[in-house]
Amino acid sequence: MAKYKVLAVVNSEEMRLILRQEIANEESLVLLGFSALDNSLLTKINGYAPHIVLLVQEEGDTGMMDIAQRIYQGFPGCAVVLLSNKVDITLINNAMQVGIRQVVDSSDLSTLNDALLKAAVFERGRIGEAGREPHVISIYGGKGGAGKTTVAVNLAVALAQTGRRTALIDLCLTFGDVSVLLNISAKDTISELVQEKSSFTIDDIKSFSMQHSSGVSVLSAPSSPELAEYITPKHVEALVNIMRPYYDFIVLDLPSDLSESTLTAIENSDDIVLVSRLDIPNLRAAKAMFNIFNKLQQEEKVLLLLNADHKAILTHKDFERVLERPISFVLPNDEKSLQLSQERGTICYGHAPVSCFAGDAEISQPLG
Repeated sequence: MAKYKVLAVVNSEEMRLILRQEIANEESLVLLGFSALDNSLLTKINGYAPHIVLLVQEEGDTGMMDIAQRIYQGFPGCAVVLLSNKVDITLINNAMQVGIRQVVDSSDLSTLNDALLKAAVFERGRIGEAGREPHVISIYGGKGGAGKTTVAVNLAVALAQTGRRTALIDLCLTFGDVSVLLNISAKDTISELVQEKSSFTIDDIKSFSMQHSSGVSVLSAPSSPELAEYITPKHVEALVNIMRPYYDFIVLDLPSDLSESTLTAIENSDDIVLVSRLDIPNLRAAKAMFNIFNKLQQEEKVLLLLNADHKAILTHKDFERVLERPISFVLPNDEKSLQLSQERGTICYGHAPVSCFAGDAEISQPLG
């Protein structure tokens, strides 16, 4: 089922929790995340490409009508909804003049989801040629050794070879291997970027990235484990938000931990590919991760990838029964090709899970 993406503009942690719970009750809506009413809002809208921006009027907020008008004029296809505790005829008239589609009284949230859906439907007529939607894909494995970095690298290369503008960020900050698998030697990495730039632009990010021969733009992990401490969750969020408008796909290779930086990456992703193997430890880890994703309200983003498939005691049906969801992708077991690719720094899989993300594109020959 197609879902409308909502970006909520609110500072109050209490209201953020309420909105999470309320929007989660509507299957046709998905909450992308939150933003403050500041200069970063328009950048986030440009990157996230939400269908709806929900503005929550709070004490002391100024300039909300002005920002609503800028969203209406600058982002056709993005509906604006206002949530306020002081709804009167004057507010509604002012809202209509700046392009706000719906005004909802915060004292009665029972009408909120219906208002969001109506706003999105009404706004669809203004989409016209409003551009593509960038896609951020996190590759995660709850169990070490599942092969997530291999999947991340091959997926990024496969997407780039279909002509998509693709970036790959190695967020395994202590022991990232993306540069090793791609056989590149990165002089500048994500740690140099955040140390040299207190705030950065897309040009800064590109200058600290390397262009792989496949066309993938690679931002490598720190060259030494102790440098990982320089990268904060705010840096991760800024990277994703700044890069979104400039790439068709951004692939994030995530560590198996659940640090604040990892959680920030997950929350800012459109899809989470959970990489698992056909054994009991991986099944147990996958089950635990789905429980966590559910608590974080991120479960609907998750796609299950079964890596290095082979005959075993467990079957695909066992996995699907225990996890209570289907397997989205299956990659065959080919240890010889995998070992050679890692030793030589070449791409190994000819069946990276690219078709789900790149429309009709398919990779049928080994990537070399």
